[in-house]
Amino acid sequence: MLTVATRGPDQPNLASLPFVALKGGIESGEFTDHPPAMFLMQEATYLAHRGTDLNAIQAVGLPPIGEVVGFLEEHGFEMVVCAPCAAPRGIGEGDLVSFARMGGAVDLAKLTKEHHFVLTF
Repeated sequence: MLTVATRGPDQPNLASLPFVALKGGIESGEFTDHPPAMFLMQEATYLAHRGTDLNAIQAVGLPPIGEVVGFLEEHGFEMVVCAPCAAPRGIGEGDLVSFARMGGAVDLAKLTKEHHFVLTF
Protein backbone atom coordinates (compact mmCIF):
# COMPACT_ATOMS: atom_id res chain seq x y z
CA MET A 1 0.00 0.00 0.00
CA LEU A 2 1.24 3.47 -0.94
CA THR A 3 -0.03 6.75 0.45
CA VAL A 4 0.67 10.13 -1.11
CA ALA A 5 0.62 13.02 1.34
CA THR A 6 0.29 16.72 0.53
CA ARG A 7 -0.70 18.27 3.89
CA GLY A 8 1.81 19.42 6.48
CA PRO A 9 2.14 20.23 10.18
CA ASP A 10 -0.12 23.27 9.84
CA GLN A 11 -3.05 20.89 9.15
CA PRO A 12 -2.62 18.09 11.72
CA ASN A 13 -5.99 16.46 11.06
CA LEU A 14 -5.23 16.01 7.37
CA ALA A 15 -1.48 15.39 7.79
CA SER A 16 -2.16 12.42 10.09
CA LEU A 17 -4.46 10.55 7.73
CA PRO A 18 -1.90 9.00 5.32
CA PHE A 19 0.09 7.65 8.27
CA VAL A 20 -2.95 6.18 10.01
CA ALA A 21 -4.26 4.72 6.73
CA LEU A 22 -0.92 3.01 6.10
CA LYS A 23 -0.90 1.61 9.63
CA GLY A 24 -4.43 0.27 9.14
CA GLY A 25 -3.41 -1.34 5.88
CA ILE A 26 -0.57 -3.15 7.60
CA GLU A 27 -2.77 -4.25 10.48
CA SER A 28 -5.32 -5.63 8.03
CA GLY A 29 -2.77 -8.10 6.70
CA GLU A 30 -4.02 -7.46 3.16
CA PHE A 31 -0.96 -5.61 1.84
CA THR A 32 1.99 -7.96 2.19
CA ASP A 33 3.36 -7.81 -1.37
CA HIS A 34 5.56 -4.73 -0.75
CA PRO A 35 6.70 -2.78 2.31
CA PRO A 36 4.44 0.16 3.16
CA ALA A 37 5.44 3.35 1.40
CA MET A 38 4.63 7.05 1.49
CA PHE A 39 5.43 9.81 -0.98
CA LEU A 40 5.45 13.33 0.49
CA MET A 41 4.65 16.35 -1.68
CA GLN A 42 4.09 20.07 -1.13
CA GLU A 43 3.55 20.98 2.55
CA ALA A 44 3.87 17.32 3.59
CA THR A 45 7.61 17.55 2.90
CA TYR A 46 7.94 19.27 6.29
CA LEU A 47 6.86 15.98 7.90
CA ALA A 48 10.19 14.43 6.86
CA HIS A 49 12.31 17.28 8.25
CA ARG A 50 14.31 16.10 11.26
CA GLY A 51 13.43 19.36 13.03
CA THR A 52 9.69 18.60 12.91
CA ASP A 53 8.36 17.06 16.12
CA LEU A 54 6.06 14.33 14.80
CA ASN A 55 4.89 13.59 18.33
CA ALA A 56 3.38 17.09 18.45
CA ILE A 57 1.28 16.52 15.31
CA GLN A 58 -1.94 14.74 16.12
CA ALA A 59 -5.39 14.61 14.59
CA VAL A 60 -8.41 14.73 16.86
CA GLY A 61 -9.03 11.21 18.17
CA LEU A 62 -5.90 9.71 16.60
CA PRO A 63 -2.40 9.01 17.97
CA PRO A 64 0.46 11.43 17.23
CA ILE A 65 2.18 10.86 13.90
CA GLY A 66 5.40 10.02 15.76
CA GLU A 67 3.79 6.97 17.39
CA VAL A 68 2.43 5.76 14.07
CA VAL A 69 5.82 6.22 12.39
CA GLY A 70 7.38 3.94 15.01
CA PHE A 71 4.92 1.21 14.02
CA LEU A 72 5.53 1.81 10.30
CA GLU A 73 9.30 1.61 10.72
CA GLU A 74 8.92 -1.80 12.36
CA HIS A 75 7.24 -2.93 9.13
CA GLY A 76 9.87 -1.73 6.66
CA PHE A 77 8.32 1.69 6.00
CA GLU A 78 9.73 3.59 3.03
CA MET A 79 9.27 7.37 2.86
CA VAL A 80 10.18 9.30 -0.27
CA VAL A 81 10.19 13.10 -0.27
CA CYS A 82 9.55 15.03 -3.47
CA ALA A 83 12.83 16.89 -4.02
CA PRO A 84 11.32 19.59 -6.28
CA CYS A 85 8.71 20.26 -3.59
CA ALA A 86 11.21 20.22 -0.71
CA ALA A 87 13.87 22.47 -2.25
CA PRO A 88 11.85 25.72 -2.27
CA ARG A 89 10.91 25.00 1.34
CA GLY A 90 14.58 24.89 2.31
CA ILE A 91 14.60 21.13 2.87
CA GLY A 92 17.60 19.19 1.57
CA GLU A 93 18.71 15.57 1.82
CA GLY A 94 20.71 16.35 4.97
CA ASP A 95 17.60 17.70 6.69
CA LEU A 96 15.62 14.48 6.43
CA VAL A 97 14.79 12.01 9.18
CA SER A 98 16.64 8.69 9.00
CA PHE A 99 13.75 6.78 7.41
CA ALA A 100 13.25 9.21 4.50
CA ARG A 101 15.03 9.88 1.23
CA MET A 102 14.68 12.39 -1.57
CA GLY A 103 13.07 11.41 -4.83
CA GLY A 104 10.99 12.71 -7.66
CA ALA A 105 8.35 11.91 -10.23
CA VAL A 106 10.19 8.77 -11.37
CA ASP A 107 10.14 7.43 -7.81
CA LEU A 108 6.42 8.19 -7.50
CA ALA A 109 5.77 6.33 -10.76
CA LYS A 110 7.80 3.31 -9.63
CA LEU A 111 6.10 3.20 -6.22
CA THR A 112 2.69 3.49 -7.86
CA LYS A 113 3.48 0.59 -10.18
CA GLU A 114 4.81 -1.59 -7.31
CA HIS A 115 1.82 -1.07 -5.03
CA HIS A 116 -1.64 -2.26 -5.99
CA PHE A 117 -3.36 0.34 -3.83
CA VAL A 118 -2.58 4.04 -3.72
CA LEU A 119 -4.35 6.53 -1.46
CA THR A 120 -3.85 10.29 -1.74
CA PHE A 121 -4.37 12.85 1.00
